[in-house]
Amino acid sequence: MEIKKIEHKARRDGRPVTTYKIRYKETVRDPATGQPTGQVRSRSETYPTHEAAKERRREIENQRAATGNVVGREARQEPFGTFAGMWLDAHAGLVKARTLLEYRRLYECYVAPEFAARAVGTITPADARRFRAELVSRGLARGTIKHAWDTFRRILDLAVLDGAISANPSASVPLPRRGAVGDDEPFTAHPLTGQQVAAVAGHISTRYPLYGLVVLFLAYSGLRAAEFAGLEIADVDLDRGTVRVQRTKSKVRGGWDVGTPKSRKSRRVVPLDDWLVEDLREHLAAHPRRDDPSAPLFPARYGRNAPGVPRSALTATPDTRATVESYNWAAPLDPGTFYSNYFKPALVAVGLPASAAGVSGVRLHDLRHTFAVLSLSAGTHYMQVSKYLGHESYVTTLNVYGDYIDEAEGGKGTPLARPTAAPASPSVEDAPASNVISLASRRKTG
Repeated sequence: MEIKKIEHKARRDGRPVTTYKIRYKETVRDPATGQPTGQVRSRSETYPTHEAAKERRREIENQRAATGNVVGREARQEPFGTFAGMWLDAHAGLVKARTLLEYRRLYECYVAPEFAARAVGTITPADARRFRAELVSRGLARGTIKHAWDTFRRILDLAVLDGAISANPSASVPLPRRGAVGDDEPFTAHPLTGQQVAAVAGHISTRYPLYGLVVLFLAYSGLRAAEFAGLEIADVDLDRGTVRVQRTKSKVRGGWDVGTPKSRKSRRVVPLDDWLVEDLREHLAAHPRRDDPSAPLFPARYGRNAPGVPRSALTATPDTRATVESYNWAAPLDPGTFYSNYFKPALVAVGLPASAAGVSGVRLHDLRHTFAVLSLSAGTHYMQVSKYLGHESYVTTLNVYGDYIDEAEGGKGTPLARPTAAPASPSVEDAPASNVISLASRRKTG
C-alpha cells in the first residue's frame, strides 16, 4: 500500500498545496448481515500531511492483520457522542429509569467533556490512558472511577459492533488495582449501637419528633433508602406488626421515579418490634391523610418560602417543635435531604463521624447495617436476617456481616465418634448349612 503525493494548482505561501492519498482494497460486506459478499472494491483516502497518511496506513495494516476488514473513513469520522446517544437509547426499557439516569449522568459529567465531539476513529489507546489518569487524579471514589470508565468502554464497544472502529482502544488499558488509587480502602460499614441510635434520634426529636421516628424506623427495619421513600400508608399493617416493601421512589428532576425493589427477594414483609409499632400507631393517628392508602408514610417538609404556609409553622427553634402544618403530607421524605439537613447534623452533635467527600463516616445506609448487626447480635439466625434485608443470596449476608454472627451458632451439636472398621464378613466355608434347595439347580439336574 503506497502513499501518493499530489501537488495542486492552488498555492499557499508561494508553494503548491500538497496532499497525500492512500489507495487500498476492502472486502464488500452485506449491510444487513455484515458478512462478506465475495466482492472487492478499491478505496482511497486523502490526508493533508504525510505523517497523517502514514498513521492511517499503519492503522489499515493493523486492522487487516487483526480482523481482515478495513473500517472506512466515513464511519471513523462519526463523533463519539453519536455512539453515546445510541448506547443510552438502547438501554431504554431494558433497565430501570433511575439506572438509565445514572448512565446519562456519568457520561455527561465525566466522558462527554473529553470525547463527545471527537471522531470515534481518532481515539487511541494513548487517549484512553490519559482519560484513565485524569479520572484517578481527580480524587474520585473508586466506584465512580469504575463506573465512568465502564461507560466510556461500553460506548466504544458499540462503535466496534457497528463497524466504526475495528478494535476498542480502551481494551488494553486496565483500571488500577485496588489500593493503587491514593488511599483507596475497602468498603467499611459503620453500624451504630442502640445507644447511638437513641442519641441521634433524640437530638432530632427536640425539634422534629417525626424525623426522630424516621431514624428509629430505619435502624429497626433495615429498609434501603429508596424503599423507605416508597412506603405508603397501606404498606404498614399495625395489627400484624409488619411493613411490606413493594416499591421504590427516587427523586428525579421534576418529581419522583416510582420503581420496583432491587431484586425479586427485595419484595418482602419485615416484622416490626412492638414498641416501634406503637410509635407508628401514634404517628398515623396524627397523619392528616391516614385514610388515604396511597399517601406517603413519612412526609417531606415545606421549604422556607412555601406559598400559603405561615412562616411560623415552617420554623422550628430549640424552644419549639415543627407543627403538622410544616410538613408536605402529599410528598415523600427525600432520603438525601433527610441525611443532609437532619441526620448528618445530628451525628455531629452527638459526636459521631459523618460521611463526606473523601472521609469515611456514618451514612444513612449504615442504619440498614445497624438493623442487621443488632438482629444478629440478638441471636436472630442469619438466614432470617437475610430475608428481612431482601438480599438475593444468603452469601451476601455472610460476606457483609459474617463477623457479627455468633460463632456458637455454627458449632457442633454432637461430637463425632472415632471411626472403627466394620467386622469381617464370614467366609463361605464358615456359613451354616441351609435346608433350602434351589429350584434352579433342580431344573438343571432333572
